[in-house]
Amino acid sequence: MNKKTLVILMTVMLGTTSLAFSQTLEENKVDEFTNNKVKRTSWEALNMTMKFTTYFRISRINDQDYFDLKMMKGAGVFSIDKDQEIMFKLSNGEFVKLPNLRYTVTCTGCGAKGLAGSTGQGIEVSYPINKEQFEQLKNNIVVRDRIYTTDGYVEDDTKEKNAKKISEALKLIEK
Repeated sequence: MNKKTLVILMTVMLGTTSLAFSQTLEENKVDEFTNNKVKRTSWEALNMTMKFTTYFRISRINDQDYFDLKMMKGAGVFSIDKDQEIMFKLSNGEFVKLPNLRYTVTCTGCGAKGLAGSTGQGIEVSYPINKEQFEQLKNNIVVRDRIYTTDGYVEDDTKEKNAKKISEALKLIEK
């Protein structure tokens, strides 16, 4: 095997490995103005369907955890009211319901992660997570999720690889 082939092979292997273990802690700091301790994971895919696309990350500000969500759906402008829920059905049959923190309306690019969807309408919202919900989501697999909007709701089965990312993100934020 020549050097060029070896370099290409190593690059492909490293790229594949980084995709498989892509969950990272993107922010871990104390805000110099507020003195808040802030931790945030990277944005990861939750649902990728023809009707809607969602990404999530976990945030911790001081001792409060949040499930942050970006969403785009084909309906154009939409909103999520304060206290409208995201619901998770877990593999053990239990449900976790998280209320939206504040009323939010879509804006251009707000539901996008990178360039894909950056010209479309999307939304970014935060759902507080209490300690019991944190443990339930960390220790169980999400099998289905439902997101309520002012237009109704969207729901889908959660792929196992994406469901595992939720648990991984919660474990990462705990460290």
